[in-house]
Amino acid sequence: MSGKPTWYVFGSSVQGATHQRADIPNQDAIDWVAHYGRAPHQVTLAVADGHGSAHYFRSATGARLAVQTAKLLLDDLGHNQQLDYDPSAIKGVIDQQFAHLLTRQWNARVDAHLAAAPFTETELQSVDQAFRNRLAGNPRLPYGSTLVATLVTQTFILYVQVGDGDILTVDETGAVTRPPFQVDKRLFGNVTTSLCLPEAWRYVRTYLQPLAERPPAMILLATDGYANSFVTDDGLLAAAQDIFDITEPQGMDGLCLLRKLLPRWLNQTSQQGSGDDITVGVIYRDTP
Repeated sequence: MSGKPTWYVFGSSVQGATHQRADIPNQDAIDWVAHYGRAPHQVTLAVADGHGSAHYFRSATGARLAVQTAKLLLDDLGHNQQLDYDPSAIKGVIDQQFAHLLTRQWNARVDAHLAAAPFTETELQSVDQAFRNRLAGNPRLPYGSTLVATLVTQTFILYVQVGDGDILTVDETGAVTRPPFQVDKRLFGNVTTSLCLPEAWRYVRTYLQPLAERPPAMILLATDGYANSFVTDDGLLAAAQDIFDITEPQGMDGLCLLRKLLPRWLNQTSQQGSGDDITVGVIYRDTP
């Protein structure tokens, strides 16, 4: 590479087709922050998917709090580590502290929301007595959400995942892969781990990629409504490649076009596929 790359970030979240028909709000969330100019250049992107069943009646709020938590925590981590870059120190922070910090801060935000807005009788009437009994031991359950997030700095990339959803990376040739996370054996079918579980820190998976290695040309984050809209995993990988093929030959013009078209594409994908809410975030590398 002839110089430090600039990373651009954007995304879209759409209400699922079945949610539109049932008048259920979008339970996904997306947020990002990018620093340019004189500050150390870095980008943070977070995507969350609140659980869809009636038991998780505050999952849209849980997802919103998840992306807020991840965005702020990762952004702070990036600034602190870039100011005093030490690869072994970064790995130590991630391995020993990050999962606890993420879940502890999400828990604190959920607890503050619940204290300000206790469960209403209408909300509790939507669940059975057995679940109400579970709420006595874990009142965070209705806020259940998954999370995928990425921090890109000038020296490293950090990928984070809790539960289902997808993180895809695309190289300069258009080849699509996934970060080599440790396998979460509790993910199967529609069953997922979640931020609302006791000891949720155990289910936070991370992968640290030094940028001395070959950096991706594009990173795509998506909730599982996107993957579930394709018959096979190959369809999802092909969609990520299609997105990259729009941006790569056209540069900034391609990015502007994709930002404009993405909400329409995701609506069509939900209508023709899973019917679920779909959220997609993209980080694209532009190298001088």
